Amino acid sequence: MPSAYCYNMAMPNPEWLTSAPISATKIKANTELLQYLIRLMRGENFSFEEAAEFFRTLTDRNTNPAQIAGALTALTIKGESPFELAGILSVMYEQSVKIKTRYENFINISGTGLSSVKTFNVSTAAAFVAAGAGLPAANHTDRALMIQAGGAEVLEKLGIKVSIEPRLAQACLDGAGICFLFSTKFHLPSRRVKDVSRSLGIKTCLNILEALANSANAPKQMVGVWDQSLVTPVATALSLLKTERSWIVHGTDGLDGLTLTGETFVAEISGNKINNFTITPEEFGLKCATIDHLNVQMPEESAKIIKEVLEAKRHDEARSLIVLNAAAALIIGGITDDPKKAARLAEQSIDSRSALTKLERLITATNRK
Repeated sequence: MPSAYCYNMAMPNPEWLTSAPISATKIKANTELLQYLIRLMRGENFSFEEAAEFFRTLTDRNTNPAQIAGALTALTIKGESPFELAGILSVMYEQSVKIKTRYENFINISGTGLSSVKTFNVSTAAAFVAAGAGLPAANHTDRALMIQAGGAEVLEKLGIKVSIEPRLAQACLDGAGICFLFSTKFHLPSRRVKDVSRSLGIKTCLNILEALANSANAPKQMVGVWDQSLVTPVATALSLLKTERSWIVHGTDGLDGLTLTGETFVAEISGNKINNFTITPEEFGLKCATIDHLNVQMPEESAKIIKEVLEAKRHDEARSLIVLNAAAALIIGGITDDPKKAARLAEQSIDSRSALTKLERLITATNRK
């Protein structure tokens, strides 16, 4: 009798799977998505064009939900190549509801919310600080996946209405210099696919790519990923699409953003070039510190921390963490190339109440009847 250990060992694809024709066991299951599903099960990689067509098929309203679940699972197990990520990302942006803005230089600062470290919503707070320092922000936001304090929930606790129409989001960006692009409103075709992904309860590439498929087409982006192994492939995907300037970041402590506890892995993409490096708080004139006490579970906890920092009532690690991420955004946005000066500008944005004013203007604009 084979041992349980033998069954748990990684095994190559069985011969029948790699040699069998791509055909369904049931006529009704013989769909356009099936060919992609079987290829993924075999461990095959798609080209950029094939990945794009795969995602169009995946998001078709008539696609079988069971096959969607199978395809997402198979793709995740196989591991996504940069060409697959880029192909899917291109279609995700293509299908999104677009907004235009009068700004030429602005940024999207987003995390996945799926990291092992569960702090308050740093990217949300950093967007207000960056905007207050003169760099407009058009942030992707969504509801929580693993905890209850997702970006959308926290914004609502701050008094901001997130489920607004695209025209109002555009008006907020042009008028207040900041807006939050709620995925439900801006990524309509992928909504059913995302619902299937949520029901599976697993992390998929969609959790990252939706944040990058910025509906305002932000020329600058800083997006945190939940694992170091994702930094290079996601950066390579962006380089294939020739982003103007972006950072993909992951803290050595597991944070999906720049961390105070030590080094942060960064892949900087400029056009089709990638530069990999690590960065520390000391380079920004900030002290290394633990952030365990900044972990939250509920959105009101996160909103309270953000509000207290923006009101200049906190001068602790919460403020430093926000300053660090906002300063990085200012560097990406070209406001300055000096990390210490960027940190000072972020601090001035808080102390002058400029960041708080951005929050208050957004509350007013999104709740206007």
